[in-house]
Amino acid sequence: MSSPNSTRIQRAFQGALVNAVLGNERIAREFDMLVTDLQTLHLLVLREDVRTPKQLSQTAGLPTSTVTRVLDRLEAVGYLRRAHDPQDRRRINIELIAEKIAPIISRYEKYTDTIDRTNAEFTEEELGTVARYLEQTSSTF
Repeated sequence: MSSPNSTRIQRAFQGALVNAVLGNERIAREFDMLVTDLQTLHLLVLREDVRTPKQLSQTAGLPTSTVTRVLDRLEAVGYLRRAHDPQDRRRINIELIAEKIAPIISRYEKYTDTIDRTNAEFTEEELGTVARYLEQTSSTF
């Protein structure tokens, strides 16, 4: 049986997911992108350890054919480039173009500012609990 807070958390989490999906769709349209392209780019910005098409495919759970098409589109508009690894020319590395993605990162700053203001209302201990919860549930989907 769920506790009242458990039910609140589930509803809030589901609401946050809906808002995030719809918000990302709006931002993608602002930058003339598909939402999958925006989210792939966002993943690359957040995860410096994901820098090859294979790693991207595994991390995002997307087929390699989809990753290739997404990277083609992102490279065509200048958000990234694919370069041969100097140590192993069979390997392709994904390099982000910082100045090109800067406006997209700026666009997300209003969300970051809102989160910062909300975080200021909680103690570090409370934030630690929230962070641990989100880390444990972030791979749910």
